Amino acid sequence: MARKIRTEKDRRNKIKKIIIIVVILIILVAVAGVCLWKFVFDKPTPKATTVNVLDSISEYGYSLNDKDSKYFKAEYDELSKLLKNEDINTEEYATKVARLFVIDFYTLSTKMNKYDVGGNEFFFENKKAMFEQKAMDTIYSSVADNTYGDRKQDLPEVKSVETVSTEEQEYKINDESNTCYLVKLKIDYTKKLGYDDEASVVVCKENDIRWSVVDIQPTLNPKYSD
Repeated sequence: MARKIRTEKDRRNKIKKIIIIVVILIILVAVAGVCLWKFVFDKPTPKATTVNVLDSISEYGYSLNDKDSKYFKAEYDELSKLLKNEDINTEEYATKVARLFVIDFYTLSTKMNKYDVGGNEFFFENKKAMFEQKAMDTIYSSVADNTYGDRKQDLPEVKSVETVSTEEQEYKINDESNTCYLVKLKIDYTKKLGYDDEASVVVCKENDIRWSVVDIQPTLNPKYSD
């Protein structure tokens, strides 16, 4: 009789062990399933990069934001100080506009995508759309999207700009001759990637308030039609 009781007891213990093992396996499978689901499906939603305006010169339509390069910010500060003077030196003003335009236009590394054309705030209003379209079709056409800050692409950043010369020049806008400034510049980059290292920029007065870019050619020997 004692032998039979031990057998029943062993049988019950065995069943308990099996139940415990099954429960443990169910728990492990459940935990693994949750982990797998989180890894595959429950990835955090990437946040879009935001751009914040740090400063603006509203009367002239210029602004500075947190994605601009350090070099651009330094040049912008100089322009801001210049425009606070009662008697503004127009040649110096036009030269600053040309320099800031070139820095922003050729610093593609800070741009969000091919549509984020640099230098457009310095461009003559009724010529801006044509300028932006040409830029998107050429130099900006290969700029990858960086909305979520995950772009892996070598893009140029202007390190310094040298003003070669600034001289007055007659330039036609809508068949009317205007006295403008031709600013010739040399461009240096943080890394050589084959982008333009020279530029001739024509800057004209717009709406009797500000000086704006009307033309750019990637050479120190530009040619203009009569």
